Amino acid sequence: MGGDGDEGKGFVARAIAWAKEKALKLGQAALLAYLLIDVTVYAVLGLVVRSAFRAMRGTEPWEDPRGFLVAAAATWAGNNATRPLRLAGAAALAPGLQWTMGYLQKRWNIGKLLAAFALAAGYGGAVGLLVIGWVVATH
Repeated sequence: MGGDGDEGKGFVARAIAWAKEKALKLGQAALLAYLLIDVTVYAVLGLVVRSAFRAMRGTEPWEDPRGFLVAAAATWAGNNATRPLRLAGAAALAPGLQWTMGYLQKRWNIGKLLAAFALAAGYGGAVGLLVIGWVVATH
């Protein structure tokens, strides 16, 4: 994660330092765009892996500890394979998110951080409902 002094820090401290470094490089809107895309990719990959697991074995991945680890590894590998696309998507989506955060700031008279949180919470809630709906519909 960068510096030579990172070896003495704990995992959480290194993770926070990495996140701050990434945020400074990308900017708030691009970082938010990346996180929103990342949530979407994990949700879609999780559903695809779950569906494939159920089709092959006839059970849910979480009913079999070994199967759950395989499903988690497949989701992680798929997410890593899409990293360049997610970064490009974040760069393309950032200007729109910047405008939306500015609009929310003016419309609701709130700060930029609260506007970003409102966007993330709304989007996360929508993705969560879609995932739950998919799981219920395919069960």
